[in-house]
Amino acid sequence: MFQNQTFVISIDGRIVGDPLFNNLLLDIAVLRNLHIKVVLVFGIGQPLKDLATENQIIISDVHGTGKVDEATLKLATKAAGNTSHSIMQGLTKMGIKCATTNAVQGTKVGVIKGEDQLNLGKVNRVDKEALGQLLQNHMVPVISPVVFDRDGDSLRLDSDHLATEVAVSIAASKILFISSHNGLTVHGTFYRALETEQLRVLYDENLGNLEPAIHRKCKYALRALDGGIARVHILDGLEADSLLNEIFSSVGVGTLFYNHDYQKIRWARASDAQNLFDLTRESTERDELAQRSLKQIEDRIDSYFVYEIDGYILGSGCLISYPDSTTLELASLIVKQTQAGKGLGQKLVSFAEEQAVKKGGTKLVALSTQTFPFFTKKCGFKEGTLDDLPTSRADLLKASQRNSKVLIKDI
Repeated sequence: MFQNQTFVISIDGRIVGDPLFNNLLLDIAVLRNLHIKVVLVFGIGQPLKDLATENQIIISDVHGTGKVDEATLKLATKAAGNTSHSIMQGLTKMGIKCATTNAVQGTKVGVIKGEDQLNLGKVNRVDKEALGQLLQNHMVPVISPVVFDRDGDSLRLDSDHLATEVAVSIAASKILFISSHNGLTVHGTFYRALETEQLRVLYDENLGNLEPAIHRKCKYALRALDGGIARVHILDGLEADSLLNEIFSSVGVGTLFYNHDYQKIRWARASDAQNLFDLTRESTERDELAQRSLKQIEDRIDSYFVYEIDGYILGSGCLISYPDSTTLELASLIVKQTQAGKGLGQKLVSFAEEQAVKKGGTKLVALSTQTFPFFTKKCGFKEGTLDDLPTSRADLLKASQRNSKVLIKDI
């Protein structure tokens, strides 16, 4: 799915200096072997802080977000050189060709609120052709947060800003912010995935409650999403296999911010029939659902809806209307076993309720042999009787001898 796509990976300086950094490089090697193009942008916050302490120098800024005086720029340049060397040495040991590049040109931020920010910079231009040539030659561009302006003078940039502008310029598929945070947590609630507008609302409402590093990453995630990047991730770089698990599992281990097409519930298409048959077969084998052939699914494909993440169908349901009745049936509700307990089933039920109302329904019924508690405790259904079913459906249930319980909900 991701072959020949480009990922921009932004690595905090704290991660590069950790012994577990080699595990992350191994994950990157796997991505390269899968023909995924990678651009690496690195931060120097922690290395810069360590150098300042070691040399007993007071610095004006750590993260490339405030005024950068000459002493700070000099130390930042040294920190960037050391960090770049470590990254390239690690990539070389993994057999990955890489190159530092001056493909990003900076410009001074200038005066903010009456104060000159001195050597603090921002991205002025990204040489897409130069980066493209490196990627086409199967190399990993390594981009430093100390860049040059058009006159060749050095400027210090925030690596999150730098990664975002590079990703938007080259139309990358995704940005992965590798930090010492496992994702976005607000008031004790961890967010596994947020759509762009959900993130925007949460960000605006909690500006003062976010840890500074996460605040910056959320800020630039919004910039990236608005700039056309489909997915932005925040994950813990010190957790084993976190990069691969975040990319190749449907739910991931960190926080994902996505444009609305990434995760959605939609009506099924004819091309989904085989996937729906495979999905339901697991449940029919456990006698959770009545047996349905591929042809039966194909014949009724217009009544099926699916829960899709990143192009993969992880759950489904079927909404059935009956002539001369305002009672609709929710049938064939199923979620892949690997996704159980993550709220997908409730989202599918909510979708069915909304669509039933649009079709003029006043009641929604479901038949269950094994999922009675799910419908009653999590979805607000009550136990009903055969009399609550449309006559034709009641007759079919009697004939099936499955002894399914009837569940009903006013909508």
